[in-house]
Parts: sequence; structure tokens; C-alpha cells
Amino acid sequence: MKQKWIVKRIEDICEKASSNIAQNKLEGITGDYPVFGASGFVQNADFYHRDSEYIGIVKDGSGVGRVNLYPAYSSLLGTMQYVLPKNGNDIRYIAYALKSLNLASFASGVAIPHIYFKDYGKCELPVPPKDEQERIVAELDLLNGVLEKQKAQLKELDTLAQSIFYDMFGDPIENSKGWEERKLGDVSRSITDGDHMPPPKSKSGIPFITISDVDKDSRSIDFSSTYYVPQEYYDKIKENRKAEVGDVLYTVTGSYGIPILVKENRIFCFQRHIALIKLGPDLVAQFLCYWALCASVKAEADKVATGIAQKTVGLNSIRNFSIILPPLSLQQVFADKIASIEKQKASINQSIAETQKLLDYTMDKYFG
Repeated sequence: MKQKWIVKRIEDICEKASSNIAQNKLEGITGDYPVFGASGFVQNADFYHRDSEYIGIVKDGSGVGRVNLYPAYSSLLGTMQYVLPKNGNDIRYIAYALKSLNLASFASGVAIPHIYFKDYGKCELPVPPKDEQERIVAELDLLNGVLEKQKAQLKELDTLAQSIFYDMFGDPIENSKGWEERKLGDVSRSITDGDHMPPPKSKSGIPFITISDVDKDSRSIDFSSTYYVPQEYYDKIKENRKAEVGDVLYTVTGSYGIPILVKENRIFCFQRHIALIKLGPDLVAQFLCYWALCASVKAEADKVATGIAQKTVGLNSIRNFSIILPPLSLQQVFADKIASIEKQKASINQSIAETQKLLDYTMDKYFG
């Protein structure tokens, strides 16, 4: 323990407060005050719960245990927990200290995981003098600032890639360039989805991908926290439901409409919330992905999505999507341009990994 640092329980340096805001009750409400949920900004409202900066922790469902700082004059949905540091501590330091803990490990419940302040509130945190807290925050803020700039560069490249699509092919729904149009199902070898029944779990074996393993920003699969199914379970899956390099995954439930190009020769299987598109000879995978990312195509998915709690785009709806079919050679030119952009993104991702490693080391130095 560093000199003049003390150890205190979270419950001794923070107070909790609850929210009763349900997202479905916000419909029709407008205003100037933001409401946040587990995935970020939800909408503005004509009221606020907190008039000063505060910490919010996801207490229910996907992302349980995630910690963030939120601005004054805003509110959280009921799936979030307000955590309010008591006087004498830097709120940003407390936020970083909470982020260093694996709060998700306190989760209980199977269908909807939940964490309780009465449990994680007993965790101990190192508490240095206020001026030392501010110095640590400045160091961590600097590293996070670099990380944010690097991630912004990735988004700029994604925007460039989508702009190239529009320049070459136009809006795919308006089809002002007059390309041939076909149903996606007619130009695909197959369009299927994952298992509709809960699969058997095992300590090792084949990764089983759920919708929570899909990284929306990078449109990739995060294999770091997947669970596994036995090899014999995978062996029984039909071949047209096994992903191969060059196939495109497409999320169909909740955060639907996200295309993921399968780039690695890696064995995995997935749940029914993810569709698998095996392309026919008239489609190039990169073209299909950026077609799916077009706002007008996403709007078509919105029209056919059904359900209340979690909207779903059915397989038949996907098969009936109308897709433009520029010449294969032109699709390949587009794919080559995307490959060049992907090389730049790979370099930035390497820089991000290095910055993240330094940030993790610094967090461990103060909170480990």
C-alpha cells in the first residue's frame, strides 16, 4: 500500500440510488435532458434525475457490471444503478477504480443476470489523497484520449468505405444507376440460422457464438468470452449451417442488421439470433456487407422486423430482400478498395492494442 493510501469499501465511499424509468414509457416524450441505458444514449426527455455528474453501472441484462460516467442533468433507465461518490473523492477516480473490478462476477440469474450493490458494495478500493487521485485521473484520461482518437480514425475509414460504395453503386434501394435487381435468396446458395434450442455446454470444445459476442463497431466476433459445446454436437450440424471463410453472418434479433464477414478458417457455431448467408457466384462478400450497411437497406429490415421486447428479422424476410447486382468485376473492384482500407485499419488496430496494453498496465499499477 502506497504511503497515505487507505483501503475502503465501496459502500463506505459511495451511495446508491435507483431509477424507475422504463424505456417503453418514454415513447412520445421529448425534451432537452438525455436518458441513458446499457447501450448508451436512449433519447431526450423533459425531466432529469441527477443535477451533477454521476457514475452509472449496468445492473441487469446484457453488459451487466459495466461502469461509465454520465453528465449532470440526465437520467438512467431502470436497468442501471446510480452510484454517487461521497464528498472528498474525485468522481473520475472512483469510476476508474470501479472499472478495475470485475463486477459482472457478482451476477446472479440465468435468463437475465443481475448484480446488487449490497454484494459488490463490500469490495475494497485503494483510496489515495485527493491530489493523488487527480494525478492518477489525469494519467488515465491521457491514455484514454489517445485510445479514443485511434478509434475515431477507424470510424473515419468505415465512413470512407461506405462512401465508396455509394459513389460506385448509388443508393441500393433507389437504384438510380439501374442495376439488375434480384431477391437475396435467389443469389445465395443458402440462408439459414443457428440452433433454436439451448445447446449442451462443455468446458472445452467448439465456441458457441451468441448475439452478445458480436462487436457492433468492428463487425467481428469476440471469441474471448464465448462458451463451448461438445465436438459431437457440432458434428451433427448440417453443412449449410456451418460458417466458412467468405460467408456472411447477419444478426437478426435485437441489434439486427449487422453483417459480419467470416475471414478466418475457424470452427464455431452460433445461436438462432444470427443468420448465415452462403453467397452464390453473382455476389462478392464485401459488396454484400456494405450493401447491408446502407441506411436504406437497414430501413427495409426495420419494416419487416417483428416482435415487441426484441424485434426479429425472419429468414424469409431476408431471402426476400431485393438486392442490386452490379457486374461481378465491378463488385471485385470495390472489394479491392475495401481490402486497402482494411490494411489501414489493421495498422490502427495494432496501435489500439498497444495503447490498450499500456492502459491496462497503468490500471493494474494503481488498482491491481
